[in-house]
Parts: sequence; C-alpha cells; structure tokens
Amino acid sequence: MFAVTKSIKFQNKLAKEAILNALKSKSKAMFSEGMILRCFMNVTENSIEIFHVFKNKEFVNKTRSSWSNQFWQDIREMGGTVSGLEGECEVEYSPHINLDDFNKIE
Repeated sequence: MFAVTKSIKFQNKLAKEAILNALKSKSKAMFSEGMILRCFMNVTENSIEIFHVFKNKEFVNKTRSSWSNQFWQDIREMGGTVSGLEGECEVEYSPHINLDDFNKIE
C-alpha cells in the first residue's frame, strides 16, 4: 500500500470549509479507483492534516497527473500553504474494529 499525507493551512475557517467541501466532492471517485481510506484531522480552526491510503503508488501517480497537482496549486494561489509526505506503508487494524464508526463512500 501507499500513503500520502497533506498538511494544509488556510487563510481562515471559511476558506478551510469551502476547500474541504470541494476536495471531498471532486475526489469521491477516487474511492472506486484505488483509494482505500482518507482521514481528516482538524489541527486548528484554519489548518488540517489529511492522510490517504491507496492500493499502490501507480494510482497516486495517475490521480496526480489528472487533477490533484492543479488542485493543490489552486489552494496555494488562494493563500493556503500545502506540504506533504508520501511513501510505502503497512496498515494494521484491530480485530475489534467497528465499521459503523466510519463514513462509507458509495
């Protein structure tokens, strides 16, 4: 598996909410094409960490070339700060996991 994290600092809370809604809407199809899970962690009122887990790096590269590079650039042009890390990952989960605690994308 392959993970990508993004740290985003927005100009304000309103910009954060608008951009996150756009990201969720635009990237919904990624769940049927290779993204396994995505977590949003609110750090402050105007900053967030996003953690993505993908089936493999090839999917990340395909997605990046089709739209995500431009999306991150658009955030920067609106005054946001974007940084990130990525790499191979190993995912573990508890045998006591309750999928009702997650939002399923269909």
